[in-house]
Amino acid sequence: MFETELPRFLDPRKLCDGQQTITGAVELSTLTGFCSYLQSDQGQVSVQLHFSRDNAHRPIIKGSAEIKNVQISCQRCLDAVSIDIMGDMSVAIVLNEEQAEKLPTEYDPWLLEDKKLDMRELIDHEMILNIPIVAYHSDCEVAIEYGHKETVQEKPNPFMGLQALLQKD
Repeated sequence: MFETELPRFLDPRKLCDGQQTITGAVELSTLTGFCSYLQSDQGQVSVQLHFSRDNAHRPIIKGSAEIKNVQISCQRCLDAVSIDIMGDMSVAIVLNEEQAEKLPTEYDPWLLEDKKLDMRELIDHEMILNIPIVAYHSDCEVAIEYGHKETVQEKPNPFMGLQALLQKD
């Protein structure tokens, strides 16, 4: 199932004024930051975004991005494990750091430059935030060979003489 490719750049303020919803896909290979965590760059990230304004008239983007069967390294055996990654986003568009600091905690700030929103960059960051901390096969067993065991000789305790001195009292 192939979805419509999302445009690279959008004007979020116009979309927010029009209460627009955008649905489409972004090629995984174009998300360079996210791909650096993966073993394969094949596939598409499905995206659904709703642009609107909140009660304080801030431009906000709410939506989701997901990809199924993405290949990431198993933390136990380091082979590829196939997982689904889904991220919900709630982003407020800001024009400077001062606006970002004043945002309610429910929104992540997104600093807008040149009045255009780079969709690849936004989706790239959101997908990175949703990578599981530890990914592994449910039935993974790691075979580790430590080599031969050496016998450890017990060393005499250097404080043994002190114990004898303390007991003379």
